[in-house]
Amino acid sequence: MLNIELQYFPCINAIRDIVDCKSVFFDNELFFRRSSFRNRMILPGGNGLVSLTIPVVGGRSVKLPFKAVEIDYSSNWQRDHFRSFETIYGNSPFYFQYCASLKEIFDQKPRFLVDWNATCLDWIVKKMKINLTLLQDGNQLTDNLETRQRIDIYLPSNHDIPGKEPFIKYPQLFEDRIGFKPNVSIVDLLFNLGPDALKKINNHTKPL
Repeated sequence: MLNIELQYFPCINAIRDIVDCKSVFFDNELFFRRSSFRNRMILPGGNGLVSLTIPVVGGRSVKLPFKAVEIDYSSNWQRDHFRSFETIYGNSPFYFQYCASLKEIFDQKPRFLVDWNATCLDWIVKKMKINLTLLQDGNQLTDNLETRQRIDIYLPSNHDIPGKEPFIKYPQLFEDRIGFKPNVSIVDLLFNLGPDALKKINNHTKPL
């Protein structure tokens, strides 16, 4: 059983941890952490890593439980993020298999960041066919001796350092230009491997 934060299209290692544990609780009562994957994802683009950030109401001064953090729609960040997907993955092997349903997500405008992230994770779970049990009550965690807490251990500032190994290696679109970039957003693995993305994770042995 895993206790972890709810990320924006989570990094690959976070999905790997979720797949390994199968039962997950997202603690949305914890205060929002800035400069985290809660409102940011990292993708390997043609000229290097690309960081996509969801603006939140209150900006860098927001001090609220994660469940209360609101998305700031004063800029058209959804259009920009989706265009970045198209630019980066337009020539990837499987992007066009998923882009229509992905566009439906970016047409939505939920009030709270936690609801947006939950929608993104649900999309990933369905497309990758992940068997996942989502716990609704934090009290359920105390009933299981195998509970593992991994809150914010993967951050944009440390997600690819040696201490976060082992990393899942797979063919990336711009690897010949910028080298392999580990532990980026799970969408990179999905758009490059398609239906084999979950198999790649399952075949990757790791200690939790």
